[in-house]
Amino acid sequence: MAIIISRQGIQGDICEEAVRLRNLLAAIEGIGAGLSPTEAELEQAPIIDGWVEATRPQPCLAGRIHGHPLLRGRLSITSEVWVAALDYGWIRTFSRFYRLGRHLSDSGRENQ
Repeated sequence: MAIIISRQGIQGDICEEAVRLRNLLAAIEGIGAGLSPTEAELEQAPIIDGWVEATRPQPCLAGRIHGHPLLRGRLSITSEVWVAALDYGWIRTFSRFYRLGRHLSDSGRENQ
């Protein structure tokens, strides 16, 4: 989420964004130190199914989200992807980890 400062005041919660940035920084530093997300973190992470690489002005993923606190089962777009470990089945976006389900190109194969 962008924080917008205008003559009408501040739109957005700077404190909340700072917490999200600290959480992102801690995740990136852990990954840089060789620490993958824990099994517990991945167990709690939403699943993005039928995913495909997409772009906003920043890299992101689009797909059906399961287990997200706000987005449920509909086609959605993640926030910016900061770390992509596609071979390991997870990504870290600006705000959270995601486990990767099937890639969109694999979604129709079970019906063949």
